[in-house]
Amino acid sequence: MRMLKKESWPYRIVLDDDDHCHDIKQVEHWLGEHIGAFRHRWNAVYLYGETHFYFVSDRDAAWFALRWT
Repeated sequence: MRMLKKESWPYRIVLDDDDHCHDIKQVEHWLGEHIGAFRHRWNAVYLYGETHFYFVSDRDAAWFALRWT
């Protein structure tokens, strides 16, 4: 399983595709509008059945978790 360096991306939120009724494109659009560009303050690893979202800031990770989990 691919994981990003914890030194660069210390905060991770996992969305299980089976437990969530949202489209990943919708999540990415929200991230772009509220947190910023892909790979600047957030990143993602797409796996079969789940998506791992990584964040530089604990504040961004918390805001994301409140909205999507």
